[in-house]
Amino acid sequence: MDWISFLTRDVAVGSILGISAAALIICWRVGSFHPVNVRLLRFFIAKDEVEDPIIKKSLADQTALVSFRMTHGVKARTLRDAQNLSEFSDRTNIPLDLIGRAGWAFNLKSLTLNPKRVPHGAWLAFPGIFLLILILATAAFSAVAASSSLLVSLKATDTLLWLSQEDARLFRPFGEKSTIDKTSCGTEHADAELPDGFHQNDREILCGIWSDPALADHFSKKVPEQRATFLVAAAIFAWYAFMSFSLLREWLAQRELRDLLEEVDADGVKSSPKAIGETKR
Repeated sequence: MDWISFLTRDVAVGSILGISAAALIICWRVGSFHPVNVRLLRFFIAKDEVEDPIIKKSLADQTALVSFRMTHGVKARTLRDAQNLSEFSDRTNIPLDLIGRAGWAFNLKSLTLNPKRVPHGAWLAFPGIFLLILILATAAFSAVAASSSLLVSLKATDTLLWLSQEDARLFRPFGEKSTIDKTSCGTEHADAELPDGFHQNDREILCGIWSDPALADHFSKKVPEQRATFLVAAAIFAWYAFMSFSLLREWLAQRELRDLLEEVDADGVKSSPKAIGETKR
């Protein structure tokens, strides 16, 4: 690939941001900056320039370990731990990615699960409920950010509504939203019945707002501010939703792994490093 051309074309900014995001995700997942360090090192020192066989093997082992952690999500600290875990997975027929999702409940040294770190089934409801609430909040705040109307409250009547330059709709999370149009501001509509939910003075106040020549400038300034505020809030809710999902996923994996290990123990297969050594012999 022509890297110079790739980084100097019109897509340079997007390419750099994409590569940076991918690097951060990989480093976060493996818990090490080794992938980035290796890439940077390759710009100055070629792989073939490292002649010492012990150092070359050490670098290759570290790369293999990082690849293992990235692939399976297991935070093995040494290559031997990764090898023992791979043999344990093959012998017990337990997926490595399940062990990775189980997180801190599984001891990589003793290859055992700590039962005190496995949550009770009732606890699963808490992250599940929070996840649902946070997803709905993220969707709601994203929808507000995409709107071209302003969420305002009329001081005189405390009416909360969505205000645009053409109409005003009552703020109601659920149900039908009553609307007052700008076209109803004529004298012929002065005695017209107000939609349900509006105060009797709301039409007069809104007509005064719509007749203000500075309204367009006010909207051009306030709508982007509202959009940015709600986008930040939506991003925060989305992050917490991701955290709730990760916690729920981890707890489910811990319970599933516990059940599988109980089946393994019931079949007389020992889940310990000693048993792995006996299997090798």
